[in-house]
Amino acid sequence: VFRGVGPRASLVALIAANLPDLDILLYAFGRDVGTWEHRGFTHSLLGWPVLVGLGAGASFRWLRTGCFRDHLKLWSVAVATHALLDVPTTWGTQLLWPNDQRFGLELIFIVDPMFWVVLGLLPWGLRRLGVAANGAAAAGILALVGWFGVSFLGKTAALAQAPESVSAVAAPLATLRWTAFTKPKAGDSQVRRYFLTPWSCEPAGTFAAPAGPTWDAVMATPTGERDTWMSIAPAILRQTVEGAVTTLGVVDLAY
Repeated sequence: VFRGVGPRASLVALIAANLPDLDILLYAFGRDVGTWEHRGFTHSLLGWPVLVGLGAGASFRWLRTGCFRDHLKLWSVAVATHALLDVPTTWGTQLLWPNDQRFGLELIFIVDPMFWVVLGLLPWGLRRLGVAANGAAAAGILALVGWFGVSFLGKTAALAQAPESVSAVAAPLATLRWTAFTKPKAGDSQVRRYFLTPWSCEPAGTFAAPAGPTWDAVMATPTGERDTWMSIAPAILRQTVEGAVTTLGVVDLAY
C-alpha cells in the first residue's frame, strides 16, 4: 500500500505511529501540565493534520522517494491509528481537544503489552515463516481486534461477579483483572472497591465518598479540581483535623 515511500516505509510508519506521545515532554513544565495535556493536542482531530503535514514533509525530504502524496498517506494512517488505539484504554484520549473530554472504552490498561505482541511479535514471527507482509500485518490487526473482544467479554463476565452495581477499569498490567468501585449516590456515604476477574470477586476496602464542605474547598482550587479530574474513582482515604486545618487523603480507587 505504501510502496511509494520505499524500503524504509516501515521505519517511517514506526516513527509516525509513536510521534503523538512526544507530548510527554510537557512534564518538563510541571506535573500538572504534563498530566493534564498528555493525550491532548497531538492525539486530537485538530492535531493530526499538523503532525501529518510536518512529518510527511520531513520524510519526503529525507528519503527523496515516491511523491509527497505517498508520504502523506502513510503518515495519515500511522498517526490516526495511534490515537484510535488509545481509545480502548482506561485513560482514553482527547479526540476533540481543546475540549478536555476523554474518550475511553476502559477495556485495557493505559499500557498493555499485548499490543506489542499482536502488532509486533506476531507479524514478525509470521514473516520469518514466509508469510507475505500484507498477510502478516492483517493477522496482527485481526489478533488485536480479537484481544479487544476477549477483554470486552472478560469484563462483562467480571462485572457479573460483583455483589452490587459497580464500574470497573482494567488493572495495571494484569490480564483479565479489573478494579471495580461503587459510584457515590444519595444516602450512601461510602465507596466500596472490589478486585474482579471473570470467575471471582475479592472485596478490597471501603472508603469515604468525596463529599462535604472540605471536599468542596478542595474542588474550588485549580490543583484540586485537576487532580480529581484525573482520578477515575476518587475517594477519601483519611481525614484529619488539627486545629483549624483539615487535611484530606484522597485515593484513586481505579489504580
